[in-house]
Amino acid sequence: MSQGYRTTPMARIPRGTCKLFGAIKALSTIKNSVILVHGPKGCVYHINYILGMRGDRPSEIYTTCLDEHDVIFGAEQKLKEAIEDLDRTLRPELMFVLSCCTSCIIGEDVDGAVQDTKTDCRAIAISAGGFEGDFHDGYSETLCQLAEQLVRKTDRIDPCSVNLIGMLRAGPDLAELRRMLGQIKVKVNAVLTADATQEDLQRLGVAALNIVLCEPSGKEAAILLRTLCGTPYMIEEIPIGYQSTIRFLERVAEKLGIPSLVSPPDGQDMVPDITSLRHRHIAIISGPTRAISMTRFLGEYGIIPRLVVVDFDSSVQEKINSLVHPAGEVLIEPHHELIIQKLKEHTIDLLIGGMLEQPLAKALGIEHVDIMHGSQKTVGFAGAHNLVRLCCKKETGC
Repeated sequence: MSQGYRTTPMARIPRGTCKLFGAIKALSTIKNSVILVHGPKGCVYHINYILGMRGDRPSEIYTTCLDEHDVIFGAEQKLKEAIEDLDRTLRPELMFVLSCCTSCIIGEDVDGAVQDTKTDCRAIAISAGGFEGDFHDGYSETLCQLAEQLVRKTDRIDPCSVNLIGMLRAGPDLAELRRMLGQIKVKVNAVLTADATQEDLQRLGVAALNIVLCEPSGKEAAILLRTLCGTPYMIEEIPIGYQSTIRFLERVAEKLGIPSLVSPPDGQDMVPDITSLRHRHIAIISGPTRAISMTRFLGEYGIIPRLVVVDFDSSVQEKINSLVHPAGEVLIEPHHELIIQKLKEHTIDLLIGGMLEQPLAKALGIEHVDIMHGSQKTVGFAGAHNLVRLCCKKETGC
């Protein structure tokens, strides 16, 4: 690695990816669906590879494998044949047909191809040209399109049911959220989009309340659902830690006008102790939603991270600053080399982040905990105990 640090914006190591990835990630856990990207094989290969490493789902994303001939002469007929083939052989309920940089640049009419192709499944075209926006734009715009295309208007409202909006990963955290809400007699009607079925997405309008758990991903969809279905929404932090869990459940109960009887389940009734982490120099590197929740979780124990790095969305800076000031430093969308510099300056010895930070932590000799990719339970009372186990695994006395 170079001894100095580049400051020019002309050459960067990217800390985020493109709109196509965001769209695919938003769609990738919807059940009995298939994703087809109208583009070269490289885009899909790398996204399949990343999702496979993260354990999000098997590699079931298809591509039309555009080549030089297709780019010059067009390939809409090739796309139609691919749609028909996947519909016939896989028999999905939903098919999502995505453009990418290449098909957008050459002007392929993906939406027209979808409309002109007869399928037994419901096929939906989604514009996902990578240069059109970042991955969080892909999340947000895709959720809005799903709501607009699939939700059915209804006069029936379940007064004690909610939708979870902007939750894109199925797994332990989603299961724990369902269990937690069930403790106060609240049913999760549907999730936009983790582990959803076509039927789930169609009945989004039945819920009495939409809970936005990731504001950048889900706020616009919640606004759209309020327009389409009249459903009110609330924006909530991911409930990590005891205090945040109790606060989350009380706010949901208040919004629904029901009693809030919150108590930890047996075996989790003792608040976990992580005070031995107070001597550690901790950094958090994540998206804005988890950065806030993890910083607040540590703050419950009087532990202030030395460094918080947020991938995108500078609107969270004031909130995070209020949680770490004056002991910690907050970086919003920093260059990769600046992150390395700050990790060294703050003598970080525990990095709480994701997969992208793992090789960086290893190179710098920093202990690393991955909480970003859905395999670990982090929310609720159970999540607090698991986080203690993860963060304190090399500590004595935890």
